[in-house]
Amino acid sequence: MFHQVIDNFQNNFKVDFDPPPYSQARFLVPFDRNPSFVGRKVIFDAIERELDVPEGTQPKAALCGLGGIGKSQIALEYCYRMRKKDERCSIFWCNAATSARFEESMNRIANECGIVSKEDGGTDAAALLKDWLEYRHQDPWLMVVDNVDDEDAFFREKTRIGKTPSECIPHSAQGTLLFTTRSRDIAFDVASTSKPILIQEMEREEGLKLIRKRLPTDTPEDTLITLLEVLEFIPLAITQAVAFITKRRKTVRQYLEQYQKSDATRTKLLSYEFSDHGRQGSSMESLAKTWMLSFEAIRESNPRAAELLCLITFFQHQGVPAVLLQSDGEDEFDFQDAVAVLKAFSFIDADEADTAFSTHRLVQLATRWWLEKEMPSETDKWATAALKSVAMQFPEPNSHPDTDYFTLSEILLPHAELVLRYEFKSVSKEADLYRARLLNSSGRYIHWTGSFDEARARFAESMNINMKHLGEKHVDTMISTGLLGWTLGSCDEDPHAIPILERLVEIRKEVLGEDDPLTIDAMSDLATAIVTTGDLSKAESMQREALARSERVLGRHHGDTLNCMEHLSSILDDQGNAEEAIMLEREVYTTKRAQLGPRHMSVLVAECNLATMLGDEGHVEEAHEMFKRNIEVKREVCGVDHRETLVSIMNFGTFLLRSQSGRREAKELFTQALQDAEDGPRKNNPKSQDIIHTLRRWLRLWRLQDSSYDTGEWE
Repeated sequence: MFHQVIDNFQNNFKVDFDPPPYSQARFLVPFDRNPSFVGRKVIFDAIERELDVPEGTQPKAALCGLGGIGKSQIALEYCYRMRKKDERCSIFWCNAATSARFEESMNRIANECGIVSKEDGGTDAAALLKDWLEYRHQDPWLMVVDNVDDEDAFFREKTRIGKTPSECIPHSAQGTLLFTTRSRDIAFDVASTSKPILIQEMEREEGLKLIRKRLPTDTPEDTLITLLEVLEFIPLAITQAVAFITKRRKTVRQYLEQYQKSDATRTKLLSYEFSDHGRQGSSMESLAKTWMLSFEAIRESNPRAAELLCLITFFQHQGVPAVLLQSDGEDEFDFQDAVAVLKAFSFIDADEADTAFSTHRLVQLATRWWLEKEMPSETDKWATAALKSVAMQFPEPNSHPDTDYFTLSEILLPHAELVLRYEFKSVSKEADLYRARLLNSSGRYIHWTGSFDEARARFAESMNINMKHLGEKHVDTMISTGLLGWTLGSCDEDPHAIPILERLVEIRKEVLGEDDPLTIDAMSDLATAIVTTGDLSKAESMQREALARSERVLGRHHGDTLNCMEHLSSILDDQGNAEEAIMLEREVYTTKRAQLGPRHMSVLVAECNLATMLGDEGHVEEAHEMFKRNIEVKREVCGVDHRETLVSIMNFGTFLLRSQSGRREAKELFTQALQDAEDGPRKNNPKSQDIIHTLRRWLRLWRLQDSSYDTGEWE
């Protein structure tokens, strides 16, 4: 039966001569061995495991991964290792980038093996070669099918013999197939049920070995590691950088200095073309050019996936939540299908639940380059889309945030920072207003983290944008104006807050009404700002009115009412009315603690205020225990160098210094605080630095005075 099939197959193709039987091992690989190849032992072990199959089964393996990650180089090295390992094994290399290149490769192999003559033109070569390898070749053979990146070209397009490239692949138990592809999906298809071998970035030692083979050995290791890190250990990027450094006679440090200047410079370096060992054809290559082929393939096969790739390039490269990428009302299946395409090409990775994604920074740069090159008018469009996405998802400014607020804000802040830094070629009103919204919401969050100056700058910019496009009476303008006035008055004690808040109160009364919560909130902020003028009587009167209105409209235990109560308590304390001040602050603290829990930032602030008031009035034991608890929890919740933590430490230290016996405890407290804050993430925060300088001054003066201190020196 098999002989009849073979005879019919040959008759259909009008074979004019009998193909030669196997005579000797052939090594038909069109590339020299790469002298710079290093490492990848884990990959070669995985290849061997995949090719270890039961007798009678054809061994197959597929290498998949990002373009430029080294798939073809690994396949090439495997060919040379196999040649040395088994001299009887014939080894063939086929380029499957397009159906035409595949057919050309098969024709060349068939001609070299004497299956067809050069005069025949090789029109039937692919079919004849398949027949020869399946039924006439007696000893083992290995065929590398390289660049199976285009699904249509490999599985659907017909060659001149009327068959697809996939149909021309020989199948035989003594023949091994090794595929390389950028698509994980294709890898599954060509390797049947075998698990594709995902090629990832080089290991650190592998990267160092690769560079040292190509560059002078006197370059410091830490400099080489920095180079590998910025190139993300991607082999083609490393080879490209080495080619640039060598040809331009640069040092690694000079290359890094140039690379780190700007995204534009980095993109130019990624676009630098060079001749890469083992790549098909004689054309010059670059990492950007290599990936552009994948970008184009994705855009043709799944436009939504291409859109996601364009969008993700404007976010931070790690921890991109799905909520920033998925459109409102988008079908979940369509979104996941688009994500799967990008994951298959290794352009993005995801957590197990597909709720957060990451990509390479180099992929983002190359995508931006592709947009600028192919669709320059689209760049601002996708930047605006990214800006809109973060602006709409970032939690709105909140005076009573819960845990979810802080969790989501922390996740989104890195992406907000990046899109806010983008420089539009032409700023639209739409983009401007989304920017204003994001400046407000991100500013309120970073205010909670202690970055008061940066928050104030964001509120001011937001107010100016809204004023320009919407006018002072629009609700968005009123919100940004209120935030700016509040931070100037409450946090900076800046008298410039007063005219801003006075005008805001007038507008809110006119537009929203006297009893609107936003109007009451502005009135409370104005009363707090008036304290800076020294007119405590006026401030008290206004704050009592705000408190009464808020209690009537929102209730005694509403968060806004409690804020009014806390502001009034502070004013009363400044006036010397300690009894009522403590009573109000205690009510604020106990109510907020019951509502929000003992670790909420707002509760911790109230606790510190109450402890300070209690200490001032001689409630020593209660104040001492409250301060200790407050500082301990603030260190855990806020951080050791957060302004709020340092405020509690400063207030507690002042309380301790009222007695000579407390000096030792204060000294230990301040010393520990300075040690903790020395390398903290907020060490450059001006508000934190002010307190840190004061703590240092106290410790310096203590060193000068061993037995006593003059309280006047601390003033």
